[in-house]
Amino acid sequence: MEEAQLTWRRAAADDEPLLFRLFAENKAVEFAPLGLPAEQLEPLLLMQYRARQQGYAQSFPAMVDSILCLGNGEPVGRHLVERQANCYRGIDLAVLAEHRNRSVGTWALRQIQQAAALEGISFRLRVIKTNPALRLYERLGFLKTSGDELSFEMEWQPPAMRASHPKPAEKIALANGSGVDRQEVLSSIFVFLSEIGLPVELAPLPLRAFIPGVQLWHGGLRVDLEALLYPGDLLHMAGRLAVMTPERRLAEFPALDGPAEEMAALAWSYAAAVHIGLPPEVVFHQDGYRGQAQSILQGFQSGRGVGTPMLGWLELTTIPSPAQPSIYPRMLRWLRETDAGRVD
Repeated sequence: MEEAQLTWRRAAADDEPLLFRLFAENKAVEFAPLGLPAEQLEPLLLMQYRARQQGYAQSFPAMVDSILCLGNGEPVGRHLVERQANCYRGIDLAVLAEHRNRSVGTWALRQIQQAAALEGISFRLRVIKTNPALRLYERLGFLKTSGDELSFEMEWQPPAMRASHPKPAEKIALANGSGVDRQEVLSSIFVFLSEIGLPVELAPLPLRAFIPGVQLWHGGLRVDLEALLYPGDLLHMAGRLAVMTPERRLAEFPALDGPAEEMAALAWSYAAAVHIGLPPEVVFHQDGYRGQAQSILQGFQSGRGVGTPMLGWLELTTIPSPAQPSIYPRMLRWLRETDAGRVD
């Protein structure tokens, strides 16, 4: 189907039957195993439809409900979108069964992508992992930014946003005025992570991530070398993975479990830099750690670094005693193996 054959208009009160039909076509699949007769199924679907409509209105008060139409005005779908402070948020996209696989959804998404590009903002949405539309979103340039057991958060950014992102420097400046080669640092870190069992996958990532250019993913790191500004951030993120239990570490999008693990990750990243032979300033750079990088680094260098007791409790290094200091920054092992010594 050519895009010129499609158009859209604002939803009106008399579109309610269409909206319910779109909802019912998708939702009825979930109820099919129950084998309910139509006279029982329809009231159940209607109740859920009304609840969802009410939920949308409460959660997205500025949403625009668009009816997707053929060139002759025949309605064939719906696209629900809200313009938020810094992005367009896709809420719902549905097409009647007989009009699927005819580029209707593609056309609708591209309209919002064009608007987002003109305004220089991103287009975000959430998609159930089993939804076939996931392949469409990926084909149109949406990238996964986070997720849980059921769904992915995805984001598309205009090319101008990526083009305007600062380019990584070839040399990493140190506090004493010297510098180290960026590629040599990356190579050393990649070799180390591979040796300790944290895989690295190179892939494009959204720029508006918590740490630009790196993402925790499936027990390892996804790295976008074009977006990665500070190679030392790889060790910080690897430290986050290392202090998790194996079960959490291997989740699709692992997440930290409180500030204690964050402090342990700081101590881990310092130990890793020392082990590799990198200047610790590569990890504790001035553009990170909320302006506290220098004081954090001085704490480790003086033997009073935050998070070191947690590494001992996690059995990654030794706990100091009156008779024997800790071996830190040397480590017994690099990855947490059990729930023993859990930090909360």
